[in-house]
Amino acid sequence: MAKHSFDLHPLSAVLGATMISILAVFLWLAFTPHLPSFQVTSVNVTSLSTTTGGELTATFHVDGALGNPNFLLSHRYESLDIALWFDHRNISSAPVEPLPFSTGAETDTPVRARFAVARKLFPGGVVRGIAEQRGRGSVDFGVTLLARLRFTWGIVRTGVRTLTVECFPLHVVFPPDNNYTGSGLLKLSWLELMEGSLWYPTESLKPKLKRFST
Repeated sequence: MAKHSFDLHPLSAVLGATMISILAVFLWLAFTPHLPSFQVTSVNVTSLSTTTGGELTATFHVDGALGNPNFLLSHRYESLDIALWFDHRNISSAPVEPLPFSTGAETDTPVRARFAVARKLFPGGVVRGIAEQRGRGSVDFGVTLLARLRFTWGIVRTGVRTLTVECFPLHVVFPPDNNYTGSGLLKLSWLELMEGSLWYPTESLKPKLKRFST
């Protein structure tokens, strides 16, 4: 009876190449750095008042969420600032402290900033625009996040990168009988869309601009 022998070397080579390809894809997915996400969750404006001379007084409370979509990599923030603006003019800004701090992989981290202006002089068009919009019931502010961060994994870390994210428009609503001084709150309309542990607001609150550079 004839005996047949099978050469397993080609099959082993194919299996080995397949395993190496799967491992390479996994490592690529796990260690490819992804940008942080930033979403504004709350804006509270108190004691807002304007003058015909172009002076603005107000206190701003901004809350947001930093998302880390990476599977293994953490984000280490060396600096983090939040600025509030109107009509492309910066109103005020403040650092998020304490620094530095890290956000773990696949996490959502709350951040907040508090800042105020007292009789600060702006170009007439800025203050007039705020007063006119408030008279109509709401003011469209914008928020910018400025960050310097690294990607880290254990003791391994990259160089410092810079990130800028802008969120606009943010509709801060004021009561109709509150025409001179008082408070305004960000009008939110949440969509119950969940991806991992991150909840995303409506399209108007998602970042309109992202820049990422070394």
